[in-house]
Amino acid sequence: MLILIVSGQASAQTSETSLIRTSVLTSSFVSANAAPVAVAKVSATALERFRKDYKDAKDVQWSEVPNGYRAFFLQDAVLTVVDYTKKGKLFSVIRYGEHLLSPYIKTKLEKTFDGLQIRAVTEVKIADFATKAYVVLLEDKSSLKTVHIIEDDISVLYEAEK
Repeated sequence: MLILIVSGQASAQTSETSLIRTSVLTSSFVSANAAPVAVAKVSATALERFRKDYKDAKDVQWSEVPNGYRAFFLQDAVLTVVDYTKKGKLFSVIRYGEHLLSPYIKTKLEKTFDGLQIRAVTEVKIADFATKAYVVLLEDKSSLKTVHIIEDDISVLYEAEK
């Protein structure tokens, strides 16, 4: 899953950092088999679990994906994509937004990659695994780097000259 997200971020051509719902819905990350679905068609157990997990979510859009459902919503400038199985078990949470990184991680990135600016951040959490992973697109005048952060480990996944 991280590789799919990285490939989407690594191909970014502009310094725009806003990510709108449409770009996620049409990205290679979202399965071509994902079909919009009315809330009434989402399993009751998945809806119940979603409402417990995300009480304040508004304007939620649902899609049916192989083996379950995917909910999309925008809250506090963070786009969130949540996957549930048909039985309502949380499978994954993917969030997009620059404000997802803690000051500690931002400082660590700034020290490791002097002069590079953060252009996009993706946070990935797979259910049943305690660790969150971050995929970050960094940019300077001459290059783009995609790095991933798991706990305190930062690794470059992709690097390209402009």
